[in-house]
Amino acid sequence: MVDVLLQRMARVLILIAGIGLLLMMMQTVVDVIADNLFSAPIPGNLEVISVYHMVLVVFLPLAMVEWKHENIQVDLFYLNMPAWMQRFSLVFGYLISVIFFGILTRQTWLDAVASFAKNEVLMASVYVLVWPAKFILPIGFAAITLASIRHLFRATWAPLSEFAARSQETEV
Repeated sequence: MVDVLLQRMARVLILIAGIGLLLMMMQTVVDVIADNLFSAPIPGNLEVISVYHMVLVVFLPLAMVEWKHENIQVDLFYLNMPAWMQRFSLVFGYLISVIFFGILTRQTWLDAVASFAKNEVLMASVYVLVWPAKFILPIGFAAITLASIRHLFRATWAPLSEFAARSQETEV
């Protein structure tokens, strides 16, 4: 049940990121057309794209990337390790990930709350309200923390034979 909830959460976040990507593309196209045809680009376009759209596109898919084990991995030594050492390597790596992303979740949450409290804005050709975008970061980091916790538990409690089978599979 936890797996289903985590997977649904990751899918919802990646859907929101996809919508953010579509909005970013549409806004960019409209800005280029407005600039070239009417010599009137969208005021603050770059700031809105960088503060809102890019943050959505970068941070919300983190949980799905972790869920699918699609982060960068170097398995040069891992595949040659015995099964118990593979387990230890995974458990240690996931533990470090949980701690790291947990710290990032906490700190970005505190930063977002502080930004909200002072009603933070970005001054460009127009004022861009920044604080709503700052809440995207702790959401993305919390989601990848939860996915990492799930992987940590699976790596800790999986039968040792699963690691031996995995290393034999990849050798072929």
